[in-house]
Amino acid sequence: MPRDVIRELESIFGDRLVTEEHILMLYSHDASSEPGERPLAIVYPMNVDEIVKLIHLAPEYGIKLIPTGSSSSLSGNTTVKLGNTVVVSLERMSRVLEVSNVDWFARVEPGVRIDELNFELANYGLQWPVDPASSRVATVGGAISNGSGGMRGAKYGPASYWVLGLEAVIGTGEVIRVGCRTVKCREGYDILHLFIGSEGTLGIITEATLRLAPLPEAFVGLMAEYEDINNLVNTVINIRKHKLWPMITEFVDDETAQELGLDRKHYLWVGIDVNVGSEERVLGTLRDVVLGNHGVVINEARAWGEFLKILEPRRALYSAQLKVAFRDYGNDAFVFIEDIAVPMSNLPNAVREIRELSGKYGIKVLMGGHIGDGNLHPAFWTSRRASESEFRKYLEFVEKIGEVGIKYGGTISAEHGIGTMKRNLLVNKYRSLNSEATLRLMSEVKRIFDPHNILNPGKIIPT
Repeated sequence: MPRDVIRELESIFGDRLVTEEHILMLYSHDASSEPGERPLAIVYPMNVDEIVKLIHLAPEYGIKLIPTGSSSSLSGNTTVKLGNTVVVSLERMSRVLEVSNVDWFARVEPGVRIDELNFELANYGLQWPVDPASSRVATVGGAISNGSGGMRGAKYGPASYWVLGLEAVIGTGEVIRVGCRTVKCREGYDILHLFIGSEGTLGIITEATLRLAPLPEAFVGLMAEYEDINNLVNTVINIRKHKLWPMITEFVDDETAQELGLDRKHYLWVGIDVNVGSEERVLGTLRDVVLGNHGVVINEARAWGEFLKILEPRRALYSAQLKVAFRDYGNDAFVFIEDIAVPMSNLPNAVREIRELSGKYGIKVLMGGHIGDGNLHPAFWTSRRASESEFRKYLEFVEKIGEVGIKYGGTISAEHGIGTMKRNLLVNKYRSLNSEATLRLMSEVKRIFDPHNILNPGKIIPT
C-alpha cells in the first residue's frame, strides 16, 4: 500500500514529493520537545486544486494529513503521532496576492512568513500586528491555525482580531470561503473564527484575507530593572491605571536575565505608539511609574527602531531557555514552555504561585512572557531518560501551572495552542466550569468538518 500511495502522490506533486529519510525526520515534529514518528511523505502543494486532490485521495488509502507552515509551534500540534501520515507543507504557497492601502487588508497565501509580509506592508505604512517571537520563520497560515499572539498582543491582541476571511479545503474535499473584506461581517454562524486556532484539524487554509493596521506615527519605550518581581508586576498594573495602552509590555525574571547576559535582576520592557509631539510627556509618565514602583530605568527609546534594539534580550528568551536545558541534558533535554494567561488584576497572585510551586516541586523555572496581556511563559526541563516517576512529576507540574491559570479566571493556553501536550488540561478546564458538553460539541464540529478523521487527528480533542 505505501508504494501505491506514493505513486498517487507523485502523480499530483511530481518532484514536490519528498520521501528521503533524513528530511522526513526533520518534519516529524514541531519546536516542542514532543517526540514524533517518521511521516510517510512530505508534499509541497502550490495551489488549492492539488490540496483538493490530496484530501480526496486520503480516505481511499487511509492516510492522515498534517498541514504545516514552519513547524515553530510549541504544543505538539504539528508533531507526527500516527503512522501513514503525510505532512502537507504550505511553505511554497507564499505569495502576497493583494494589498489595499485604503481598505487596510491584504490577501495572502498561507506560507508567507510574517516578517516578510510586514517588510512588504511597510511600503504602504501598514502592518499585520500578529508578532510571535518566531516571526522570522513563522507563517501567516501557521499563526492563524495556532491562534498566535506575541509581543504586540498587549495592544493588538491575537490573530483572531486580525483575520477578515479565509479560503480552506475541509475534510470532505470541499473548498469553503468564509468572512468578508470588511471589519463588520455577520453572515450566519461565525465559521471563520472556528478555523482560527483549530490547528489544522478542520481544514487546510489556502488563502487568508488579513486586517491591517497603520504603522506607529511615533514611538517611545524604556527598559527597567527591579530587585523584586512584585514591583515589576505592579508597574504594569499602574501603567494601565494611568490609562496608557502599551503596544509591547514584556518581562524576564532574574534567573532568565543571567542567561541573557544581564545582571541578576528582573527586567521590564514597555513600548507605546504615540502621536507626534507627545513623546516626552508619555515617556515621562512611564519613567515616573517605574520609579514609583522601585524600578530603575536603564534604557530609553524615542523611536521604534531604537526600541527594537533595547528589546533584543527579550527576543532571545526562547533560545536562552533552550540553551540552559541543553547545557544540563544535551540532546536528551525535554523542555516544557508553558503558556498560561490571567487577567491583569491577578498577575501578582499568578506569578507568586508559580514561584511557590517551583520551590515545592524542586523544579527550576525560567520565566518571561507578554506580561502586558497577562501571558506568562514559565519554562523548565528534564531528561528524556528520567525515571518514570521523575517525568511524571514534571507532567504534574505542568498541570499545576495550568490550574493557576484556571484558578484566576484565565486560560491554560494563551497562544501556543493545545496540540497533544495540553489535551488533559483542556478537559480539566471545562470540568472546572462544569461544561464538559463543550468538549462534546468540539468533537461534533471536528466530525462535521472532517468526517473521515484525516486532518491532524489526535490533536486538541482527547481520544
